Amino acid sequence: MTEGLKLAPERPGTRSAEGEITVDASAERVWQALTEAAELERWFPLDAKVEPGAGGHIWMSWRNEYAGKMKILVWNPPSQLRTAWIFHEGEETGQVTDYLIETRGGGTVVRAVTSGFPMDASWDGWVEGTRRGWAFELRSLKHYLERHPGENRQVVYLRRRVALSKDEAWARLQSEPLLAGLVAESRLFDRKPASQIAAVTPQSDMFRVSVGPGGPAVQQPEIVFWLSAWGKQEARIEEIRTKWAAMLERVFPEGTAP
Repeated sequence: MTEGLKLAPERPGTRSAEGEITVDASAERVWQALTEAAELERWFPLDAKVEPGAGGHIWMSWRNEYAGKMKILVWNPPSQLRTAWIFHEGEETGQVTDYLIETRGGGTVVRAVTSGFPMDASWDGWVEGTRRGWAFELRSLKHYLERHPGENRQVVYLRRRVALSKDEAWARLQSEPLLAGLVAESRLFDRKPASQIAAVTPQSDMFRVSVGPGGPAVQQPEIVFWLSAWGKQEARIEEIRTKWAAMLERVFPEGTAP
């Protein structure tokens, strides 16, 4: 780690989830992707707004189903960004995320660490989901900067909540030919039964199929299908959305959309 970069102190009785990736781009370019609204929307949230600088805010939304404002605690371009999640009319959740950016061996290493999760077992799924989330999102950052720099992104984002165990939901997904076909033709970079499959397709899309909690207070598993595609591909993306929405309804007829 670059000298002078320090993680937020871990509060007693809490834990963290993190991810790390090396990107073939400059530290300055990575910083842009982390801190500019238009750039964030090309690899991470569906919508973003940024008030830059320490004391400012980064707002991100996933169709307003998951939305929140993050207070900027550390703004040290192009080496470190630290934010604190704020939800529920200004209430801080207690989670802090550090993004550490370091030039190393001809590439740029990006490390994301989200700390402050309670040790209580009810948060286990949420912590694991954050680890799996960083595995996907940091790969998405790398894929965007290396393969599609400056290109706008289109997203298929489908969710279905089911009254099944996580293992039961995963087993149903694995028996689905549509998913099996997509996995077979793609390059996997994360496979964690019964949590997540993530890969890059031959069309240079990124997809993620996961089974995880809808939040610490939600007991029912939630199936999520996410696909990112860059460039103008409206007709193809709409076809994928229709096909996968029908599949989720067929495989999980008892499920509901959150």
